[in-house]
Amino acid sequence: MDAELIGKLQNLYSITHIPLSLLDGSGRILATFPAMSFAVVDMGTTQMVLEDFRLQKRDSAHPLISYMEPGFFLGIMELLPELYLLIGLVSPLPRARNDTLRMIVSVAAPEHLQELCNLMMQTPLVSLDHLRDLMGLLSQLLMDAPIQKEHILFMNIFTQERETLQPELQLFQQREHIFQHESIDFETAICNAIAQGSPSQLAHSLYAPRKGQVGRMSGDDLRQEKYSFVVIAALASRAAIRGGLPAELSFSLSDLYCQRADVLTDAAKIRELCGKMLTDYCERVRQKKEQPTASPVISRCLEYISVHLHEPISLSDLSKVCGLCTRSLSLKFKEEMGTRIGDYIHEEKLKEAEYLLRHTDYTLSQISTYLGYSSQSYFTRIFREFTGMTPQQYRDRSF
Repeated sequence: MDAELIGKLQNLYSITHIPLSLLDGSGRILATFPAMSFAVVDMGTTQMVLEDFRLQKRDSAHPLISYMEPGFFLGIMELLPELYLLIGLVSPLPRARNDTLRMIVSVAAPEHLQELCNLMMQTPLVSLDHLRDLMGLLSQLLMDAPIQKEHILFMNIFTQERETLQPELQLFQQREHIFQHESIDFETAICNAIAQGSPSQLAHSLYAPRKGQVGRMSGDDLRQEKYSFVVIAALASRAAIRGGLPAELSFSLSDLYCQRADVLTDAAKIRELCGKMLTDYCERVRQKKEQPTASPVISRCLEYISVHLHEPISLSDLSKVCGLCTRSLSLKFKEEMGTRIGDYIHEEKLKEAEYLLRHTDYTLSQISTYLGYSSQSYFTRIFREFTGMTPQQYRDRSF
């Protein structure tokens, strides 16, 4: 493999901290940056993206960006015949460690979860526009051939052909489909539920009988759903900000959902995504409201705990992080968070354990090892103390 190319990619990762991978024409990973014992993207995904690249008749001057559930971008460029560069996975949204774990647990082996989760937590946020800029820069540096941003195709890897209505039917619907517009009370109820972080109120508002319909903005049913989606996303993002969600997070979330809706070709799927978006906003606001207001010192502790849940975390570790002696830190943490540091750490670890028990086939031994417990028996005892049941009972009950 070209030593000069390898050197450039190593330097690019050192500067950007965005994962890069070289792969051959079969989708096999040849090298990763940073160097790891496993691939950031599994073989099945690389083959799917590569097949999409070819089906869309992409080439070295026309890269591809794929949207991948549940909110990642993955860029692919052709450097040479049968040699490709993957950029990512990257995301435009900040995520807590347990959310990141939830997304990668289905593609990573237990022994690699820690390393991959750390990598994703350290990867900078990258919007779709910034990713296009980065791919243009990479083409200039690696191939001395600048790429126009408009030549970079963005699509969902599961995109299908769009079915459109006949023009005559569209005109008929525009002329003849007369209806009463939906009451503003519905919009107000949805926004209030999000601003208050009340899932029950949101569910009641969504499913309660109502009169009228959404205004007709297009004669095409699919485009109508997309226009409606964008309007609702704008209202929801602002309601969430009023509820206490940080503005940048709220707007980024809206952008991501709109990008996801834009590539869907089924009106029912767009409506389903809209419900998920509203629930997501509502849950995020609820969680924000339930969080105690922490001082900068305790905030640093919480961040450290979130990043190092897979390791044993001692009081002395946290003392070094925040600059307080262990006794002062313990008292301040209990005062602000309403719980002891040790109990808080166990609670956060067990939240991840609950997810792994519900959604994976990992053994209890694998889960306890991943979460940094000294033994499976100790993990079982702590889990029972906090949940009232053993891990196995919890798993059996979840199914």
